[in-house]
Amino acid sequence: MLIIVAALIPLLVGVASEFVVLERRDGPPPGFSSIEPTPGSEVLTLCFGLSSNNIPALHETVYDISTPGNALYGKYLSQEEINKFVAPSADTLSRVSSWLSGSNFTSVPVTPAGDWISVNMTVAQANDLLAADFSTFQDRTTNATVIRTLSYAIPSNLQGHIDWVHPTVKFPVTRTRAASFVNRTQTTSAKPPTSLASISADCRVSSSWTPACLQELYGIPSTPAKPAANVLGVSGFNNDFTNKRDLKTFLQLHRPDINPNTTFDLITLDGGLNNQLPQNAGNTGDPDTQYTVGLATGVPVTYISTGTLPNDLLTEMLDQANFLLELENPPQTILNSNSDTSIGLESVVSPAMGISLCNAYAQLAARGVSYIVQNGIWGAGGTPFGLCKPFDPPFPASCPFVTAVGGTFFDNDEPEETGAFISGGGFSTFFGRPRYQDAAVSAYLQATDNTQATAFNVSGRAVPDVSAIAQISYISDGAIVDGAFPPSLTSPQQSDPIIHSPLKGPAAAAPHEARGHGN
Repeated sequence: MLIIVAALIPLLVGVASEFVVLERRDGPPPGFSSIEPTPGSEVLTLCFGLSSNNIPALHETVYDISTPGNALYGKYLSQEEINKFVAPSADTLSRVSSWLSGSNFTSVPVTPAGDWISVNMTVAQANDLLAADFSTFQDRTTNATVIRTLSYAIPSNLQGHIDWVHPTVKFPVTRTRAASFVNRTQTTSAKPPTSLASISADCRVSSSWTPACLQELYGIPSTPAKPAANVLGVSGFNNDFTNKRDLKTFLQLHRPDINPNTTFDLITLDGGLNNQLPQNAGNTGDPDTQYTVGLATGVPVTYISTGTLPNDLLTEMLDQANFLLELENPPQTILNSNSDTSIGLESVVSPAMGISLCNAYAQLAARGVSYIVQNGIWGAGGTPFGLCKPFDPPFPASCPFVTAVGGTFFDNDEPEETGAFISGGGFSTFFGRPRYQDAAVSAYLQATDNTQATAFNVSGRAVPDVSAIAQISYISDGAIVDGAFPPSLTSPQQSDPIIHSPLKGPAAAAPHEARGHGN
């Protein structure tokens, strides 16, 4: 189990008392074995998270500019304005720079605000600098190896100035391509159910929801969204590609009213690709782009392919967030439907790094970007086959500055929309309940007699924020996939109402009509 030392304690064994432990764990996670010490000459790239000078003020500003009726509503910030909240203090920069330069290391800023820096060093140097013991561990399932340490420390005069170092104690979880799920469920919905009574006969008898049926169900217009300057970004991680030929087939089948050659732009980072071999079409990337293009009529779509870093999806997401923050005009809406189990739960993420990623999403919200995340694919418990006590909330859906989307469906025997059994949810252990949830969550806990529950954190941020139909029909490798719950679930369905939603107040006059944090 990963242990984050919230109040840093002196490192007592084998290290001078001026060092304090920053993070440690009792042993490697299940499935990993230490196989050998790592050669001292092996080169590591370590990322250091520096303490920001005023993150609470950034959070308050995001809530203010996102709340209708507030004097600051819709007055989004520039990155330069955001950096004033996020940048480390001069004292922090001076202390960390002096520490690193004293060992002849040069750091490189990773983020626009300079709150994350990277440093190249050998394993021997890292062991000395951080009072660590980097070793090579093997995943017994895949035989993949990673270099990690079970603890590390920093000088006591840097306490409160360095939040985390990565990669150190956080181990990856075995990567697998998420599968689509067949139709089976017995759960209920907390929101007022949608009735099939007002839906056309063709949609009522279908086991898969097409764009036309979703437009009818949710009142999504088929006319092009305005202004055309809106851009919708679809995230691709872990070599999950999206195929242009599949998109064309999908549009010909399900949106014959628009040009079948409508496609998407491509942005790559960290060596990302978008392989167009039919057999490499991803079961997240394909349905995401098909339903994004198929529902957000006329909206320019960009596929953002982030390259696979060795066993480190969290860093891929951090890199994507920082890349977006560096853009002068980032997409107004970003979808992240990744359901790779190497990051999909809070239990497999270092809390310090998880909070840093969430703060990056808060910066995007302050820029006017809506970041939409699917809510996980293992139900309320968080892990497959019910192997969980207590419940394990989904991440990054648990970040209060993203919109977490759950999945619903229509059971063959029921006329009303209900929650899909695979759709995740729960209460965060990283993040407290945001004020915009107080009324709804308090009422829910009272109504379900869960105010004193111990299987989940009743005071944590609750997810999902919204839910939509997850059982859809899409094209993969030229073939129709019908009646399945793809791992991407419902993010594309939620993006279209955000693109089309009318704005009120000062934001209505903005040239790109950014929506920002919509929770």
